[in-house]
Amino acid sequence: MFANPTAARRPYRAPLATLFAAALLATTAGCAGGLDDPERFTGGSSSCAAGTTGASIIQAQCLSCHSTDANGSAGGGLDLQASGLPGRLYTTNAACNSKPLADSANPSQSFFLMKLTASPGCGARMPLGASLNASDTACLSEWLVAGKPSSP
Repeated sequence: MFANPTAARRPYRAPLATLFAAALLATTAGCAGGLDDPERFTGGSSSCAAGTTGASIIQAQCLSCHSTDANGSAGGGLDLQASGLPGRLYTTNAACNSKPLADSANPSQSFFLMKLTASPGCGARMPLGASLNASDTACLSEWLVAGKPSSP
């Protein structure tokens, strides 16, 4: 048949090499995300605008009144700057109705989030003199739910 036994195997090398090249191209042609888009890998919040987090919204919108440095009466004594947020909201009661700011049974219906709506139930809508857009409100909701303390 063939004078050279390796020549008999050569016809099979071309399809195998083509298959290998196609597999290599398919696995390297595209990537599901890049390091500049870490939410694709970490399961980040889908409601937050790019570069925005619950903490950054609080920093920008709330700390002028609700910080460690704010005057005692400003912000009803609620300090959103001290460590332990959002978990601390689950153990802090609202000044106007003594309800917990965050409801561990239903975090997305917490009073903290109700204060962001047009009819918060008691007191004024937050932040004073403005309102958050729907994306920022959803981002804070996800942040609060994600920060729920685990049950013992």
